[in-house]
Amino acid sequence: MKIASARVVALRMPLKDPWKTSFGAQPDITTVLVRLTGSGAAGWGEAAPGTWPLFCGEWASSTFTLVRELMLPRLVGADIDDVGRLTEMFADIRGNTFAKAAVETAWWSLRGAVEQYPLSHYVGGSRSAVTAGADFDLHADTDELLAKVGDAVGSGCPRVKLKVGRQTRIEQLRQVRSAFPDVPLHVDCNGVFSRDDADFLTLLDSLELAMIEQPLAPDDFLGHAEIQRRLHTPVCLDESIRSSNDLELALRLGSCRFVNVKPGRVGGFWNAAAIGQLAQRAGIGAVVGNMLESPIGAHVCLALTSCEWATYPADLFPSERFFPLQLTDNDIPRSASDGWTFDVPETPGNPAVPLDDVLSQWLVADSREMTT
Repeated sequence: MKIASARVVALRMPLKDPWKTSFGAQPDITTVLVRLTGSGAAGWGEAAPGTWPLFCGEWASSTFTLVRELMLPRLVGADIDDVGRLTEMFADIRGNTFAKAAVETAWWSLRGAVEQYPLSHYVGGSRSAVTAGADFDLHADTDELLAKVGDAVGSGCPRVKLKVGRQTRIEQLRQVRSAFPDVPLHVDCNGVFSRDDADFLTLLDSLELAMIEQPLAPDDFLGHAEIQRRLHTPVCLDESIRSSNDLELALRLGSCRFVNVKPGRVGGFWNAAAIGQLAQRAGIGAVVGNMLESPIGAHVCLALTSCEWATYPADLFPSERFFPLQLTDNDIPRSASDGWTFDVPETPGNPAVPLDDVLSQWLVADSREMTT
């Protein structure tokens, strides 16, 4: 499959309401999209590392620059028939998993369009429909949080995720658990705590949580192992896991019993599937996460969630929940059964394609079309 042309753009997608986590309040999502063409078809990919290097060492401007200046010039005119060849082309680039994911997911979208297979086909996805849960950011007002969780649970939401930070009070979490004693519930710390906070983290055990996600810093595998030994609740690693090697280390040390799988964080679609398969072989849980991407990235996550190794309702959402405008015509498709189930498309490649008028409205950088 010869790459005829390539383009990378950076977008700033405004949110309906700021998303508040331990990283601060995000008024928008800065994302990077890549478009590849070849064999009479086109494919889009996406990675959204954030406006600044808070989630990881990458940020949207660095991702855009690397893709534009180094990665796409290598791609244009190249024949790439398998993902191994694609990986080899960028083996000299250290880290920068989001940049690699933006390109890699575009390549898979193009391959699917050319070969007439949906994305789920390439990772062995067997589910025709998947479930997703509701995520809630930091709330100072407990009554407001309870009302929002109640609305979600009342509409059939199968599980709830709460962001927590240093300002989060254990009493607030207890109130949520007391109000919804039978709903699967977990918390996401985004690495804000340290080993010195072990006593607070131990208090979470009484809440009968499905997991405690990323309590400590990404590189603290030993600390996570110590915390996991103290807790009955499974520790889930997110920011810590950038590759299969990282998960193997975590498993060897006993640092987690759950893993969050995000394509951008691990370098793309294929690596994400490999990490999910490793989790399955190790007998630990796996959930497909997201970075509040557009429907382009959401379709990649949806395809991964169709795999049997995804054992927990995913972080998937219709675009309208967070964004005032829809970037693409094809959002991830809701099932007719309820608002928390999504059908896995059989459309070849990635069915989400940006609408020109919205793309131009949100555009902050554009490489323009690169050709041979």
